[in-house]
Amino acid sequence: MGIPSEALSSFVGLALAQGALATLHHAWPPEADEPGKEAWNDTERALAMALFALAAHASPSLCAHIEARALDVVRRTCSAWRGDGWEDALALLTAARAASEGEAAMCARWAVSATWRAEKGPDIYLHAWLTAASFLPPSETEALVQQAIERALSSAKPGYALGRLATAEGLGQNQALALFRAAMPLAPRSRANALAPLLSKLPDEERGRAASVVLDAFFVDYNAGAERIENETCTAAVVPLLGPVELSRLLDEALPSPGVLAVRFAELGAPGRALDVIQHLCGGGIHGARPLLRAAATEGGRSLVQAARKALAALDPAWVAAKLVREHPAEAIQVLGLDAAVEIAEQAGGGGSEAARIMALAALCRAAPEPSRPALATRAVAAYHDDRDIDGLESVVRCAPWMSLADAAKLFSVSLGDAAEQVTLVATLSRWGGVEQLAPLIARIGGDDALAAVADVLPEALRWISRAEAG
Repeated sequence: MGIPSEALSSFVGLALAQGALATLHHAWPPEADEPGKEAWNDTERALAMALFALAAHASPSLCAHIEARALDVVRRTCSAWRGDGWEDALALLTAARAASEGEAAMCARWAVSATWRAEKGPDIYLHAWLTAASFLPPSETEALVQQAIERALSSAKPGYALGRLATAEGLGQNQALALFRAAMPLAPRSRANALAPLLSKLPDEERGRAASVVLDAFFVDYNAGAERIENETCTAAVVPLLGPVELSRLLDEALPSPGVLAVRFAELGAPGRALDVIQHLCGGGIHGARPLLRAAATEGGRSLVQAARKALAALDPAWVAAKLVREHPAEAIQVLGLDAAVEIAEQAGGGGSEAARIMALAALCRAAPEPSRPALATRAVAAYHDDRDIDGLESVVRCAPWMSLADAAKLFSVSLGDAAEQVTLVATLSRWGGVEQLAPLIARIGGDDALAAVADVLPEALRWISRAEAG
């Protein structure tokens, strides 16, 4: 049984009113003769993003209804958006995913235009152009992808810039092949930087060629004037494709990231070689414990379990071990056992890092066997309430599906409009502790009824803007 939707919508309406009054206070400082309008900027975008977040947790029919309301907000207001260009672009791409074909293309074009208003210009956001391209007609797609590639190639680090394009969400195979063709004429290390993030997205033939290029780049003579190889990215991309001979050659003749090689040796059934690499090349503390934990979790590395347990037990302060549990929760459960992993997470709080404790417990909740997740969600929520370290809020909210109703309701009530650095109407809608971030809690509290009730009250934000503009 959930909380009555009327009570929830009233609570959210009150939070919106508080946010609006705080915004009015910021808009009209004591020394000003009249209020400024800047404080209300981004409210329409924040409203749309809050609605899209609610829709993401709704049933299909309700999802379509709430998305339609969000798209209506975008349609009516986005031409006047003048906030951060990157945040505007992200919102418009979200709208494109929800829109029908014709409107999706329009939202995608607006998203590309918005990146030109970003504080640092569009070039660090070119991957968003490739995401936008997936919503455009073929002729526009090809032109936009080519424009993004040309801008990447003109940068000081063309390989790295092309590699960033490869991280675009929804990257299609034709786009991946276009990036592959653009990368191949580059200098060896630039070429490797461009191709490493692309390996998993290429057809088999091109993937094989790209993997050889990335591997060969490790053996190229150092050139101070050339682009430096992105060591960790290139190692992580190519090493899973290598056998013992290639791994040994890398160790003997190049300088890759040794931890990744150690894990691969363990996967191939050579735990002794993995341990040797860790002990001699990875260093002490967390630098050795991380690959040891990952290696011990592989089928071929089971003989390293005791060594991994000792390495984690030796880490000091306690939050360092909790950090590893947070980064690799499934491996921690497998190597340490769930109870021991939870103990490590809990000890981090005593070491002065409540955020590490919260995040580790939340990560374990999501990685643990299903029957264990409700108890772990309770622990994560309790850890958050012990300190209210807002850095941990995002992590603990991800545990919402396994929270008790009481825990979800309390967490929502103490977080909405209260976790942001500055309480405003925008923050109540979409920033830290806003409706957008807390949507999973709303779904847990009352399912579709709660999501619909909150969606109904959110447009009150637009009425607050109208009242402010009317004076």
